[in-house]
Amino acid sequence: MTYHSLGRAAALTLVLLFASVSAAFGQSDPDSSASSSAAKSETASVADPGSTPAESKPVLSFGINGHYRLGHMTTVRLAGPRNTIDGPIVLETLDGDGVRVRYHNDDVLPIADGKQELGLINAGSEAAPVAVRRLDDGQFTTVAQARLPESGNPARGPSVIPPSMPWVVSIGDALGIETLGTSNVLTDKLARIAVTTIDSAGSLPHQQLGYDGVDLVIINAAGLDVVGKMNDRQSDAFVGWIRSGGRCFVSLGEQSQALLDAAPWLLSLLPIDEVELNRYDPAAFETYTSSQTPLDVFRGIKLPRRDGKPLLLGRTTRRVSAVLIAEYAIGLGKITAITADLESPLFAEWPERMSLVTQAIGDLFTEQNDRNSSADNSTTFNDLAGQMRGVLDQFDVKRQFDFSVVSLIVLILIAAIGPLDYLLINRVLGKPLLGWVTFPVFAIALSVFLILQSSPRADVNDPQSPTSSLVRANQFQITDLDFVDGAGRSFLWSSIYTHHPIKADVAIRPSDELTKMIQTDSDHRTQSISYPFGYPGKVFGGIQLVGENGSLLPYEVIPANGDQPNDANNNTNGAESLIEQVTIAPRSSKSIASKQYFAADTSGATPVIRRPGSDLLRGDFVNPLTVDLIDAVLIYRNTVYLLPTRVPAGKPVKSIENVRQRNFRWRLTRKVSLEDSATESTPWSPADFGDIERVADMLLFHQAAGGKLYTGLRHDILGDLDLSETLLDNRCILVAKTEQPLVQMNLVDRSTEEPRPIASVETEKVLSMVRVVLPVRSTLLTP
Repeated sequence: MTYHSLGRAAALTLVLLFASVSAAFGQSDPDSSASSSAAKSETASVADPGSTPAESKPVLSFGINGHYRLGHMTTVRLAGPRNTIDGPIVLETLDGDGVRVRYHNDDVLPIADGKQELGLINAGSEAAPVAVRRLDDGQFTTVAQARLPESGNPARGPSVIPPSMPWVVSIGDALGIETLGTSNVLTDKLARIAVTTIDSAGSLPHQQLGYDGVDLVIINAAGLDVVGKMNDRQSDAFVGWIRSGGRCFVSLGEQSQALLDAAPWLLSLLPIDEVELNRYDPAAFETYTSSQTPLDVFRGIKLPRRDGKPLLLGRTTRRVSAVLIAEYAIGLGKITAITADLESPLFAEWPERMSLVTQAIGDLFTEQNDRNSSADNSTTFNDLAGQMRGVLDQFDVKRQFDFSVVSLIVLILIAAIGPLDYLLINRVLGKPLLGWVTFPVFAIALSVFLILQSSPRADVNDPQSPTSSLVRANQFQITDLDFVDGAGRSFLWSSIYTHHPIKADVAIRPSDELTKMIQTDSDHRTQSISYPFGYPGKVFGGIQLVGENGSLLPYEVIPANGDQPNDANNNTNGAESLIEQVTIAPRSSKSIASKQYFAADTSGATPVIRRPGSDLLRGDFVNPLTVDLIDAVLIYRNTVYLLPTRVPAGKPVKSIENVRQRNFRWRLTRKVSLEDSATESTPWSPADFGDIERVADMLLFHQAAGGKLYTGLRHDILGDLDLSETLLDNRCILVAKTEQPLVQMNLVDRSTEEPRPIASVETEKVLSMVRVVLPVRSTLLTP
């Protein structure tokens, strides 16, 4: 939430006035004390355990084996008496502003060991209370309550995982990754990597959003028992997560056949037609890791050459060239496969196994130095999400005042209390009692003046409109469509501002144009949820303003039913999600986010032609979407093709090799050539909140721009939006803006007895972008 500077100064004036009067007459407000006591009692009732006997009391668990991230969706499970819950439930917790929020769920899943998966919540703060309530005869009955785990050492049990710490889920052997950063001398030193080891299939999420916040999943033959017991919903959730941007590292050695038989869904992700094992010469591994310890011959699967990106080439014992490590793009995510059983005793005893793993996975395990974070220390955040939040929280309706103006007002108030009151009233007039009249009059007059000055501007479209109807919204949204594997996702981040308090329903749904891009057959499902976004800390640079005092009414989060197949007769495709009865305090803003995952309709996709032997594209390019593209660019590796300002839906761009081309990294960093053949990049300013398009470009391709070395900021909370690693030889990315948002947000005012749409919502900053991953193929040039 954001308040005006003059509003705070006015509040300070009134507080000083009230304090002076109370001190003079020795009075207090009993109603205020009673209200405070009631609020504390209500908070305690949420946090304290119920009266259920210990031997039968249900127990809540969160995330994946107790590990979770703030700002991400977190799974809630219940362990206790069987059939504890058999109907619709509500999961109540606190959002990042400290306001109670209720997540509705009609689908309670029974899982192994007498547990139930109750649904998902968005963790707003560590140790936040969570209560499970069931609706009985129109009344909520509390079934269980607990608190989210606090921060600690993830290796020792349930804990919140810091945003800067990579999170690895290991299905099988963790390959020693959990020891990275630890020390034999400093036994309490926290590891650099948080590793969650899965011992039971019941610990894995049944929904794709349950993997939200996970950086990497490791699968090897040591997890055969786990993957073999995963049900269809769990495997669908994992596959959906990979296709929507997840990352997996899989060992395919001598036990590949058994692993792929236990997990046929894993075989469907990899371009492997049949399992063929070979014996490999270890020399390539020894050279790759600069090992001084010899490694014996090992057996592994034959990885295909035609697909993917080879990371390491070697030879079989028959001296035949082979791929030992390769990356495969799966939708918007990727799988790294290595043709060896790294969990086997052969590799476990090899000193360079950790070096082999870290080099194969890449920069995920590279330790980053936070000393360069927010280089000039001019901001309170250290993540790009904090800068985007600052951009979205700038509203023209709010009058802006410099800090010097606010300081002058405070100095005037101090002068009125001190020198003026003492010299004028006591010394000049000689009437000390007159100060009990002059000071309140001055304080009230100053407060009225500040309140009037902080009033919002009139509607620019209708100067006669009342200020009470002013509601503003800034939005950033990105829709990703993968036309190679048919994956799709969208992300909407909206900041809603109001001058006067309102209670509203927020409905978020795909537009008609986006609906046309979504698969509507019964085999594909859409999952969508909207939730409050942002929490106190260094990521966003915000503070908790409300707390657990119940000063604002709770609101409801109702996700779309992702278990229902898409219906061609339903123009929302089951992707409409709701946030009901959200209260926005006066002169403040509320941050709302929405995620949607769906199957993209690839019927209109055509490959882009690459000139053989080069990184240049050629031929005609056709807009594959049903919407016009604004300021579109086509990115292939490190070259960006600047398409015409507007590309109509379905229309071609002739001879793409003739359009203007630029270096992609230079474009991101606004690098220019100087007269003396030198180059210069435009420095990144974390305190710049005026250019939403540039901040969005950095969110979408942060790594391609140089990452933290360029911006001085991390990219953790929204790191899954970065598709820099998708710029492969066989893929290019079309990036453009759309005239109308592809994801629509509607507000309904519930502050009155008759709900009505808020027609006066003005969107000051709306950036709707789309990225389309297209296949690239080579063809011989014709004379």
